[in-house]
Amino acid sequence: MKRKFLLLGIIGAFFLMSFGASELFYPTGAPPGHTGSPGDGANCTACHGGTATNSAGWITSNIPPGGYVPGQTYQITATNTLTTSTGKYGFQVSPQNVAGTLMGTLIAGTNNQLVGSNKYVTHTLANLTDNSWTFSWVAPVAGSGSVTFYGAFARGKPGPVTLSTLSVNEALSAPGPAGAIAGPSSVCQGNSESYSIAAVSGATSYTWSVPSGATIVSGQGTTNVSVSFGSFAATGNISVFGSNSAGSGAASNLNVTATALPMVPSVPMGPAMVYFNITPTSMYTTSGSSGALTYQWQILPAGAGTISGSGMSATVTWGIFLGQAEVRVKGINSCGESIYSDAFMVTVDNSTGISDPESVVWNVWYNSSSRSLMLNLENIKGDVKMNISDVSGRRFLSENIQGGQTYSKSTDLNSGIYIVRIQSETQLFSRKIFVK
Repeated sequence: MKRKFLLLGIIGAFFLMSFGASELFYPTGAPPGHTGSPGDGANCTACHGGTATNSAGWITSNIPPGGYVPGQTYQITATNTLTTSTGKYGFQVSPQNVAGTLMGTLIAGTNNQLVGSNKYVTHTLANLTDNSWTFSWVAPVAGSGSVTFYGAFARGKPGPVTLSTLSVNEALSAPGPAGAIAGPSSVCQGNSESYSIAAVSGATSYTWSVPSGATIVSGQGTTNVSVSFGSFAATGNISVFGSNSAGSGAASNLNVTATALPMVPSVPMGPAMVYFNITPTSMYTTSGSSGALTYQWQILPAGAGTISGSGMSATVTWGIFLGQAEVRVKGINSCGESIYSDAFMVTVDNSTGISDPESVVWNVWYNSSSRSLMLNLENIKGDVKMNISDVSGRRFLSENIQGGQTYSKSTDLNSGIYIVRIQSETQLFSRKIFVK
């Protein structure tokens, strides 16, 4: 009988001891990895039982609303306000990112300690009166971003468990100055160009501006933009600066010179009447073209001669040519060229001093009664070009006729001296006639 009572006493003592030990299973701090964070995957219900609830505001700090400054030390307070039990208070907190990595550095305070390679802070001795613990936290390096303090709170065993979090953001400072702008500093009106800068630390967007007459086609807000320079785009600065919610950094500038196509040059000026056998070369000039750096000259038809020069003057070397020649010019710069100017008309002729070949006999006279020009071309074969001008060079008649015959052409000529010129396929002839 005594053995029976002894056995019952031992069993009872065992249950009493077990109950007391279970209530104080971790009286000197919770084991690592029980904050309820996604990275931990566990909380205090593993020991205290039940299902954890969630409560807001149990973790507080003196971190400003604008966020933490990297490297600064802040005070964090964890407060256990569980009232559904009369047991002892305990907690565990850890600052982590979404991957479960410790962010920053924990420094234990009064009645709390670090565990789990200093990743967690927990109570040193659970008791019935201490339900609030303050510890220090050194904020992580710049660029760490958002940090969440995960906390688990328990009271007694078995006893309730609640989870609470505190999320803090990194305080942003205004971005630094923008770097050099890459892109052409000389552009042509009517063209599009690209400009870019290297990313500015801390910048979340970029603001570009362009000179008057230019337009940002794409890329505003990024590090690379496409700019269209209109027909009236002005010379000026392309600017860009980085910004974030804390402000804007200093701008970078690139001075861009916008160049227009040259204007059409003025009509060339020079001799309007030339005799190629007396004056084999003639000079023509233009007063210039706005925006032109050089000039290109043209003479038409090509058989009239050749023209050379790249400035505001050019020299024509005349060929054996009779008739009207056109001299034009256009302006050129790095962006392109203008159209040709209007033509300056030049009458090209042979001088009256040319002597006819002695072996060729031809005659020309004017019949005043019939008002007709008469030409005996029996000794000149083939196609013949004939023209009549006065001594000032003004042309009255120009025709293509057939040689080997006597030619008559009705034409009214006032009294005066006229020069009749004919050009066969191989020779030039010139005669004067007098009209009474």
